[in-house]
Amino acid sequence: MEQLAGRVAVITGGANGIGLATARALAAEQMAVVVSDIDPVALDQAVASLEAHGGEVLGVVADVTDPASVEALAEAAIDRFGALHVAVNNAGIVNRGLTWEIELDEWHRIVDVDLWGVIHGVRSFVPRLLANSTEGHVVNVASMAAVDVVGQLGPYTVAKHGVLGLSDVLRADLVKVGAPIGVSVVMPGLTQSKMVPIGTRPASGVAANIVDAIKKDRSYVFSDEESEERVAARLHAIIAARDDVLDSKDS
Repeated sequence: MEQLAGRVAVITGGANGIGLATARALAAEQMAVVVSDIDPVALDQAVASLEAHGGEVLGVVADVTDPASVEALAEAAIDRFGALHVAVNNAGIVNRGLTWEIELDEWHRIVDVDLWGVIHGVRSFVPRLLANSTEGHVVNVASMAAVDVVGQLGPYTVAKHGVLGLSDVLRADLVKVGAPIGVSVVMPGLTQSKMVPIGTRPASGVAANIVDAIKKDRSYVFSDEESEERVAARLHAIIAARDDVLDSKDS
């Protein structure tokens, strides 16, 4: 999807961090941007900052855990701009704790935002991308936790693995129906946001990779080399484990 100017993008969790940086990057490409967030104060500030740089912006308060709210967000985008071409499912939260000690309410809170929020986005945004009969793109922001494992991040890791799998299935489904819509899953390392302490990598680098992924239809998007050796070792171990499969015919 090389032509972004004049197109329309929607971004969840767009009031700070990767979401806001992506909104800025897409606005710089002369896209109209629909920015959503659950925090109305932060959203107003984000919209004002984007408009101050000449962006064509609509801010919509939305809760990604509520499918009706996400559907209303998609409708607001169409009502304002008449079409939708790029959907960035970015909203996310995190917690920490030993897997067996984390309260069920916390499991639900994280998975509801980080995985169900993306599912709701796919269900509301993809049909509108398909309605254009033109090229489009879906960006699902996962994490290095989708391919790497760090202790005490159980709900977050489960959700982000789910986002990776969902993205792969969505891509296959779109290919099956011949839709000109690409799917990218983004796996950033520690990136500056409300969730992560100051001093980590800036979100602008992730945003630049997202824009490049949309233009070049990159399926898997990394923004740095963080944990490269651990990721490679894990994937190698999974592949190598196939050598240990017992042949039932010989047993």
